[in-house]
Amino acid sequence: MNSVFDYEATLRRMGQDRQLFREMIVLLREDGPRRVSEVVNGLAERNAPRIRHASHSLKGLTANFSAARAVGAAARLEHLAREAHWPEIETAVADLEDALAELIASLEPYGDHTSPSA
Repeated sequence: MNSVFDYEATLRRMGQDRQLFREMIVLLREDGPRRVSEVVNGLAERNAPRIRHASHSLKGLTANFSAARAVGAAARLEHLAREAHWPEIETAVADLEDALAELIASLEPYGDHTSPSA
């Protein structure tokens, strides 16, 4: 098991379909940063529902890879946004950004480096 994500659990979740695995990596690389931007913009606007929605989407996206740290960071942020607990949200956003970057980097060797739209 990779310390950032669980490769075997991910493949099981995806029916042992390595092509689907590569496609999900592309989706994460494309959609993950967009969702983080939504979180950052939501923080700047003090828009808790926007943060909650984007972090919920990131939780699901990262759960596809059994990425415990990223899933946990997204879940924590989603919870804090639900409570509009602003003092802790900024730190939670930074934690989520770090966890997502770590996950994307750890998946780099597995991707095919193409985009579905390419």
